[in-house]
Amino acid sequence: MNKLVLSALAATVCVGTTNASEGDWAGLDSELSALTTSMVKDGPSVGGYLEATYDTDGDIWGVGRHRVSVSGDNGGYGYFASLQANDLEGADAYITFTMGGVGWTMGDFRAPGTSNHLADQSDTTFNNRDAIGGAGVRSHGLMASGNMDALGYMVHVGNGNELSARVTYDVMSGDGVNLSLAYSMDDNADTSHMEADVSSGPFGIHATMGDSAGGDGAMVLVASYDVNDTWALAIRSTDLDDGSDETMDWAVTYGDGAARWTFQTNDGADLTVGCIVGF
Repeated sequence: MNKLVLSALAATVCVGTTNASEGDWAGLDSELSALTTSMVKDGPSVGGYLEATYDTDGDIWGVGRHRVSVSGDNGGYGYFASLQANDLEGADAYITFTMGGVGWTMGDFRAPGTSNHLADQSDTTFNNRDAIGGAGVRSHGLMASGNMDALGYMVHVGNGNELSARVTYDVMSGDGVNLSLAYSMDDNADTSHMEADVSSGPFGIHATMGDSAGGDGAMVLVASYDVNDTWALAIRSTDLDDGSDETMDWAVTYGDGAARWTFQTNDGADLTVGCIVGF
């Protein structure tokens, strides 16, 4: 429709400009082309997820993980904004662009931290995040990110010269055993974490070691097994190094089209059932 309108405009100009030179027409074509390009934009896309839950402790029905997001791009710049009703972790609102071969993110987003902190809730096996590593809270600022062969990096600068960073290294990958390592640090919170991921076929082990509110020897260990394309099992052990007992959580997930069911119990307590649907 835009091109049709612009073509009609060009035809109208031709009728009233019989003495225009070839150079004039070239300039007009260039201006019309630029105007057409500026009017054609990728429209925003809406997405998100919602989880309905049931907790056997107290026979409680409720809503778990949920978020609505709007994203798109225009002229080489991307944008993303999200809303969450209870706002436990904060809302995203940022732009993205590439400059000097480096990816840049500016606004409110999850600053570098552990992989569990950076993962979207809709992608996490357990319906709650690990007790160490950032808890998914959003930060303000500017972040640079990129990859150099097997090495990946994220560097964030925020309010008050806050500095955080994450470095990953793919030690080995292929059809056999896969191993990756990561180190993250937050200068403002004075915390750091080491991570290791090992996988072989349907088996996976993830370990996070570092600082928590209780001490600097906290550790989270997650073992997972994909039974098939539909069912998966996961066990999570957490030691906060604060004098409390180590906890053991487990989860069983079942994928059904656009939905995923999660059956989870925390440290042998009540059972929580959740069905999360993406859109």
